[in-house]
Amino acid sequence: MRRQVLLAAVIIALAALLWASASLHSAFIDALQFSKDYVESQPLVSRLAFVVLAALSAMLVLFSSIALVPVAVYAWGQGETLLMLTGGWFLGANLAYLIGHLFGRRATLFFVPATTLDHYAELLTVRMSVAEVALLKLALPSEMPSFALGIMRYPLTKFWPVLLASELPFALWAVYLSAALIENRFAAFVAVLLAGLAVAAVIGRRLLRRR
Repeated sequence: MRRQVLLAAVIIALAALLWASASLHSAFIDALQFSKDYVESQPLVSRLAFVVLAALSAMLVLFSSIALVPVAVYAWGQGETLLMLTGGWFLGANLAYLIGHLFGRRATLFFVPATTLDHYAELLTVRMSVAEVALLKLALPSEMPSFALGIMRYPLTKFWPVLLASELPFALWAVYLSAALIENRFAAFVAVLLAGLAVAAVIGRRLLRRR
C-alpha cells in the first residue's frame, strides 16, 4: 500500500508541476507535436514499433510502455492507441506464457528474478477460477503471472479470457489518464489515477490474504 501511495504522490506532484508552469506545459505539448510529426512521417513503422514495445513491456520487469501512451494518444487518438496497446500487451503476455510453458523455469529466469517468480508460483494455482487469476493479474505486475501460468500449464482457453479481463481495464485507465494529461484536465487526472491505484491495492491485498 505504501508503494501505491508513494507512486501516486510522485505522479500527482509531477503533473501539478507540469500544469503549474506554462513553460513546462508548452514544452510538453511541443514534444508531443514533434513526436506526432515523426510518427506521421513513418505511419507503419511507428505503429509496429509501439506494438512491439508494448509486447516487450508485458515480458520485461524493468521496462514499461506507459510513458509512450501520451505520445500515442496525441498522435493517433484514444481508440487506436487502446487497440494497439491492448494488442501489444496481449502478444507479450502470450509470448511470456509460451516461454514458461515450452521451456520451463530455467528459460523464464532470463526475464524475471527467481525469488519473484517463485513467489507468484505460490500465489497462483491451476484450480483458481478465471476471475481470481484475472483479478490477481490486474493487481500485480503483468509480466510475472504470465510466466508463472505458463510454467504451471494453466489452460490456454482460460488464459486468454484472463488476459482480456486484466489487460483491457488497465489499458483503458492508461489511455484515459494520458488524454486527461494532454487536455489539461487536472481534477479528472488525479481522480482516475487515485481510483485505479486504490482498486489495484484493495484487490491485491484481499487476494494475497486469501492465498
